[in-house]
This record gives sequence, structure tokens and C-alpha cells, in this order.
Amino acid sequence: LMIDPQLQGVKWIKQRIGEDLTVLQFTMNKWLEKVFFCIQMGGQLLLEAVGSEIDAILEPVLSRSVIRRARNQFIIKIGGEEIDYHEKFQLYLQSKLPSPHYRPEITAQCTIINFIVTPEGLEDQILAMVVNVEKPELEQQKQELVRKQNDFKVTLLQLEDDLLSQLAAADPTTILDNLPLIEGLEKTKATSKDIAIQVIEAQRTEADINTSRELYRPVAAEGSMLFFLVIQLCIIE
Repeated sequence: LMIDPQLQGVKWIKQRIGEDLTVLQFTMNKWLEKVFFCIQMGGQLLLEAVGSEIDAILEPVLSRSVIRRARNQFIIKIGGEEIDYHEKFQLYLQSKLPSPHYRPEITAQCTIINFIVTPEGLEDQILAMVVNVEKPELEQQKQELVRKQNDFKVTLLQLEDDLLSQLAAADPTTILDNLPLIEGLEKTKATSKDIAIQVIEAQRTEADINTSRELYRPVAAEGSMLFFLVIQLCIIE
């Protein structure tokens, strides 16, 4: 459940999932039939513009009231109708309300993510947009560095998991004679050293890039300030 008055979360979900995402609103015709179809086919569903009250007919879905009928068959009862439930089905809810008050059960049933923009967060977003216009190569380098650093973290986690699996499966009495395990340890050690060196280089490059990006910080700060000033104009009668 996304608290998303500025549509930041919707934009992120649509970019992340792409064409496989089904987007619905409660005001659409036959929206419930389309929900049934997504549940049966294991689709990814986004319900936009949810109010402070979520339609009660979705309660079985939110509470995950799924019944196992056979070894690989699940059903769910919605509105008095039993339908097949695909275990890969995913549901995203989006509310435009800045501070909605939902029932305690909703808080327990859903993972709530707050996408409300803060002045600092908006300033960083505007900074990225300004740099992308003025110095696109600089922003591309920044994004590439972020991607590489994430890849480094994933690689290290995979190495740790592989190493732990090998150690858990090894025979303690012959562990010193286990050549594949020893070779795996050496490979993990060498890879970790290489990644550590690359991380240090990436941090230095990132510091240089950030220094250049900060030249445009005043523009981003002004843009963020103007945005929140315009929002507050509605208070004036």
C-alpha cells in the first residue's frame, strides 16, 4: 500500500514492472472481473487512487484467505464466488491522500510505503534532473556508479551464501582435504579483494562527481522551495 500523493510510487512501479502490470481503478467498468483474472493468472495488479476506505470485497485478498484444494491448487472466495488463486499474484495499492487513516487491520495486512516527497528528497531529484540537462555525461556516470556499487553488494552476498553452503555440506573430518572447498575459499578471498579495490576507486570517483554536481545545488534548492510554496497557496483564502 503506497501513500503516494505526488505519484512517485506509481511511476516507480510502472517503470519496474513495465507492460506486465495491470492498472485499474475502482471507478472503471468491470474492475472486479479484471481483478479476478489477475488473481487466476498470477498477474501483477496496481489499484490506483484508493480512498481512505478500501472496498470490503477485497478483504479476502488482503487477509490472504487462501484455501488449499489440492497439492498445487489454491482457491479464494471473493464476493461469494470461489476462484482459483495463483501463488504468483501480486497486488499494489496506491492512495493519493497525504495522510489517510486506515483501519488497524489494513496496517497489519499490507506493507505500507510512504512515497510523500520531502523538501530534501525533492531537492535531490531536481538536482539529478538539472545535472542531466546541463551535464548529461556527469549524471550518467553517477547512475553507472550506483549500479556498480549495487552489483558489488549482490556479488559479495552471493559469495558469502555459496561459501556458507559449501561449509555446511562439508564433512568436518575431511574438511582440510576437501580441494573444491579450499579452491572455493581462495576464489572467494581473491574476488573479495578485487571488489574492495573497485569499491575504493568507485568512492573516489563518486566524490569527484558529487563535487561537480553540487555546483547546481542552489538551483535544485530553489525549485524545491517553489514547489512547496505553491502547495501552501491553497491555504490562502
